Amino acid sequence: MTEYEIACLGKTRFPSRRSARRKTRQIRGEGGPDFRTYRCQYCLAVHIGHRPGHATYLRMTPHGPRPIQELNA
Repeated sequence: MTEYEIACLGKTRFPSRRSARRKTRQIRGEGGPDFRTYRCQYCLAVHIGHRPGHATYLRMTPHGPRPIQELNA
């Protein structure tokens, strides 16, 4: 899997950091994981993703779940 696929592909693109943070608070409020927001270097939109060390190792694609491995920072 390429760096682009890990960083951007299959993730929701938010128009602003504020809207992405609002979504992360909603997910946390529903008992979900603690996400972080970041500006994507590929599409320049804002994404939410797992904090380092907390990836789920599955990413949804149009063809179903796809296993991933977290990159070591």
